[in-house]
Amino acid sequence: MVDSAHFPLQQTIIKMVNAIDTKQWKDAKSHFDEEVTVDYSSLNHQPKANVARGDLVGGWQHALEKASTHHMVSNFDYSLQGDVAFIECHVYACHQADGFEGWDCFGRYQFELVERQGKWFIAAMTLIVHGQKGNPNFLAQLQGA
Repeated sequence: MVDSAHFPLQQTIIKMVNAIDTKQWKDAKSHFDEEVTVDYSSLNHQPKANVARGDLVGGWQHALEKASTHHMVSNFDYSLQGDVAFIECHVYACHQADGFEGWDCFGRYQFELVERQGKWFIAAMTLIVHGQKGNPNFLAQLQGA
């Protein structure tokens, strides 16, 4: 049974990853706040940074242009503080491209969402990697192709 009070929060995240997987970049961008705090340091050792939503999604669009992806998110846990929501969920992301060994990454996402005019937007996201399978150089190799 879906918790109806938290359904819009969960749907924001699900719609964002579905838009990435279907390469609907404008739709993906619509689920983010103007500026997003992104922390993928557990994956790529780059420090947390504030990124304009267009730059964030544009970077994914460029990196994944030749790839097909499948993001599965589950086990949502919520905390609300007024118009700010904190969500943690599991993620399993598969990456494939013709001519390349695929790459899977799995772990947890921590999101911070803000509500503006009745709609929730992702303001921060942190990926906590638990493991990887396949080719960890997949994205770099794909960019060099």
